[in-house]
Amino acid sequence: MAKNSTSLKAAVGLLFLIDFAVTIAILFTDSNLQTDFGLVPKYFIHWYGLLATAIVDLIGAAVIFTKPSRRVFSIALAGSSLLALFLVLDVLTYQMVGFSSIASFASYLFGITKYPGSLGYIPGLYDALLFFYVITSLISALAMRRFNSQTN
Repeated sequence: MAKNSTSLKAAVGLLFLIDFAVTIAILFTDSNLQTDFGLVPKYFIHWYGLLATAIVDLIGAAVIFTKPSRRVFSIALAGSSLLALFLVLDVLTYQMVGFSSIASFASYLFGITKYPGSLGYIPGLYDALLFFYVITSLISALAMRRFNSQTN
């Protein structure tokens, strides 16, 4: 693997670790996510869904660092893109968590100020996670392309 590709491998692996860290921050600080806005004892089903994505991020980082290949970068691209899509499409579950509209749930998830009447959480973390998933996807695509061009 050439030096430029090694840097891309490190960047993709590091981005997956950042995705993991942001997700862990959400899991530990978002009381709304943990308890369905105070309606259920810890932990609400959405919390476990996000925990699963954190595990995927951590496994992704480990695989990128240990076995980089065109296929691994393809999976990294698909995985991070799907996780970004998953995060955006989560607004469709607005009724499940007691919101009256997609817009109000989107405002909670992606707003930069605390949503009125919600329990404790850090506004902006979902925005950061989405941002890093998109960046992870873009850098994975670049790494896949570079890896492919160096093996041909």
